[in-house]
Amino acid sequence: MIPWRSASFGGMQGLDLPSRKARTRKLAIESAALPPRLLMPLRRYGGGRAEIRVQIGQQIRGGEVIAVDAVDVPLHAPTSGRVRAFAETPEPCLEIEVDGDDLMLEPSPLAGGLDAPPEAIRACLRAAGLVGLGGAGFPTATKLAAARGVDCLIINAAECEPYLTADERLLAERSPEVLAGVRALAQATGARRVVVAVEDDKPEAITALQTAADDDIELHLLPRIYPSGSERQLAALVTGREVPSGQLPLAIGVLCQSVATAWAAGRAVFAGEPVTRRIVTVAGAAIDRPGNLEVRLGTPVGELLRERGLDPSALAELRLGGPLTGRIVRDHAAPIGATTAAVLALAGAEAVGSEPEQPCIRCGACAEVCPAWLQPQLLHQLIRAGDAEGAGAAHLGDCIECAACVWVCPSRIPLLDDYRAGKHELARRDAARREAERARLRHERRQARMEREREAAAAARKARLARVNAAVARARSRTSES
Repeated sequence: MIPWRSASFGGMQGLDLPSRKARTRKLAIESAALPPRLLMPLRRYGGGRAEIRVQIGQQIRGGEVIAVDAVDVPLHAPTSGRVRAFAETPEPCLEIEVDGDDLMLEPSPLAGGLDAPPEAIRACLRAAGLVGLGGAGFPTATKLAAARGVDCLIINAAECEPYLTADERLLAERSPEVLAGVRALAQATGARRVVVAVEDDKPEAITALQTAADDDIELHLLPRIYPSGSERQLAALVTGREVPSGQLPLAIGVLCQSVATAWAAGRAVFAGEPVTRRIVTVAGAAIDRPGNLEVRLGTPVGELLRERGLDPSALAELRLGGPLTGRIVRDHAAPIGATTAAVLALAGAEAVGSEPEQPCIRCGACAEVCPAWLQPQLLHQLIRAGDAEGAGAAHLGDCIECAACVWVCPSRIPLLDDYRAGKHELARRDAARREAERARLRHERRQARMEREREAAAAARKARLARVNAAVARARSRTSES
């Protein structure tokens, strides 16, 4: 387990962690070898599954659309090959047998570039399949559309988790491409202030940014405190404005995007490239040759581990993503997805998720480091007791899932798992309430319709009776006259 101590800056509290970045931060980005097969993840943002648009056995080229999700964001083939199969494990995937020719469709840059209207830039990014590469994978075009007219666009270059250096190398080596994408994102939103926020311990990246940036882009140096890269904390550190409880940075006129997303946006707009690759940090003590690799999406993690010299006997824990927020995987066929920033092959004391849970000792360390100023111990108790509503009232929704509480817990309680379970239960109950409300409204509308139909039928009967009575009266009148 990496040692820690609490830290605070500008009203923010969190963790001061050893960076563990020395093995990779000076290593130039390399291209990972093409694997013999790709497993393209079909599960998209929100848990939905993309609809497959190709046939088994079909020959495809790189850049070709192979699936489209529920909000019309496409998934593109990263290289040429043959669609081999649909697989459910290790997750729903479309398997592509790589032919090694790496034939790509002709790129189609956006006509007009930065002179194109905002809606054209957003449409270009949607067609490129761009999702947030630094977080949950939310569709970028949708996020930009919701952020039209924001006051401030913040490019998140904090990369504050240990080991991770992919964004740092992107800035050090490709700052002009990143800033081109930053300007495209700013044009798509109309943001008047554009800020690149980077931790102050990245001198090479900072120098590259200063060289490439013009006066239209600010550089904001952040303290090396985890989680300064979380959206809510980042917005507060840059603007001095707090995001209200239960709301997003958009509520205070701020939009946050990651460095990787900006780079991919620039490639989409100016080079016509869809999202088929990303930069991934491969690190950990069980890896002989760590580095930052440009990897095709869908590459099985086992291929990267073999390429970089994994020592299987030393491997204690394999994570996709950072050591705090990443997920533990046990199947080496697990594919690299759009949001996979790192592959960490951790050994010995580096591993954090393999120790057995012990009872809470009420030490308060979790509350000491919580950047959202929550009471993690209380939330844990409420959720374990089945009181999701109580946890919601205790501001469970404000948890940013940074896992700082998990990191410092001496009892190794999986607090983040509890919070996610609590959020899921609250979402389920909210959905059930909404469905019950819709059912109530449907019932009331049906009752009202039936009442109207009864009233209409009664009115029709009354009108018919009136006509009959009138006819009878006329007949009697004629009879009496005769």
